[in-house]
Amino acid sequence: MTLSKLLQGGKLASLESVIKQGKESLVLAGQGEKAPVAIKVYAVEAANFRRMQPYLEGDPRFKGLRGDRASIVRAWAMKEFKNLMRARDAGVKCPEPITVRDNVLIMGFLGDYPLPAPRLTDSDVSDAQGVYEQVIMAMRLLWNKAKIVHGDLSEYNILLWNDQTWLIDFSQSVVNEHPLATELLERDARNIAKFFKKLGVDTDDEKVLSEVTKPF
Repeated sequence: MTLSKLLQGGKLASLESVIKQGKESLVLAGQGEKAPVAIKVYAVEAANFRRMQPYLEGDPRFKGLRGDRASIVRAWAMKEFKNLMRARDAGVKCPEPITVRDNVLIMGFLGDYPLPAPRLTDSDVSDAQGVYEQVIMAMRLLWNKAKIVHGDLSEYNILLWNDQTWLIDFSQSVVNEHPLATELLERDARNIAKFFKKLGVDTDDEKVLSEVTKPF
């Protein structure tokens, strides 16, 4: 119903293909008002809303949120929209947030339409050090300027396109003052250090944390 309303309202011109099918969301490729878009549909019935609650409850942007499944999933979609806005404003390369309605988020398309940009884990990384430095800078911008922690950062949520890294999947991202922020930042650091160490980069968890939290 929401997709139908977006199509009728002109926010979407067409739906073309599936980019990614997950347990809790479906990402589609389509045409927006002026350019290709990615459409993320959060599955209300399949969503693990109990897993989502801790990320929302400690976020001052979502005080007074109702605890029913539909409300939580709608808030989850809005949360990713708001996080993308913060990230973009801070200079992080990520999808452009276009609009959100109920459980549907429309973003700018990353890739050579209709082919989506490849994930870092699926890419042939010829300059591991350079790519690593790009990821560290993105994390540093998130922490120092956007004031958020990605919370699920790994080679699976980073795209490599036109020799640039792009961060995706911001639904679980939390503000710096969130009770889980430090724990999630440390987890992100572990994931990034582990991946790039395999590629020969001289790094570890502590180095990543030190670089990311260093003020500009």
